[in-house]
Amino acid sequence: MIGTARKPMEEILEALDGYERITVMGCNGCAKACKTGGEAEVDDMVKALDRAGKSVVWQVTPERTCYIQHTKGSLQGHEQEISSTDAFLVLGCGGAAQVARQAFDEMGVIMPVKIGLNSVGHLDTVIAGKLAIEQCQECGDCVLNETGGICPITKCAKSLLNGPCGGAQDGKCEVDPARDCAWALIYDRLKALGELDKLKIYREPKDYGKSNKPRTLVIG
Repeated sequence: MIGTARKPMEEILEALDGYERITVMGCNGCAKACKTGGEAEVDDMVKALDRAGKSVVWQVTPERTCYIQHTKGSLQGHEQEISSTDAFLVLGCGGAAQVARQAFDEMGVIMPVKIGLNSVGHLDTVIAGKLAIEQCQECGDCVLNETGGICPITKCAKSLLNGPCGGAQDGKCEVDPARDCAWALIYDRLKALGELDKLKIYREPKDYGKSNKPRTLVIG
């Protein structure tokens, strides 16, 4: 899931400066899981905007705002609300906000789309409703088969591919002693699997060209 955190209200109001009639669009996908853009958070934002003197025309929370079909579907039949809106405030990831902008473009509507959240990475839920952490950087050249299913690109502060740096001590990271050294975790995992021989493999420097943005995936 895409992790999101709410922007400071001052920054949101600055983005909405000059726009008085606002529609708030949430996301019942990742943002709901992060408790930043579900229906409850949309309600809270509507109240905050009202206190700030804005007029909220409409509020809507598509199933997954980053899916163009969900976003366009949520707008259908609401032409009156849209025509009465000066700007849309999206409580979703950066992709969701851009999909909302795309939906308006395809409808032939010039609509300012502002975002109320900051995207903080691709996170995996490890404790439902409580904790999500980043475990993959989507680098386009996965090494998990050689590292016991633990990603050194993400978990190592230096993204080292061939073992720990000289600063790791007692299984802890040099950069942040509160966190485990990624390569200590990899060693323990490979030892448990009986695959320590994989540590003898030299890995060439990563081809970061495979992670050049924006990337496109043709499905089907």
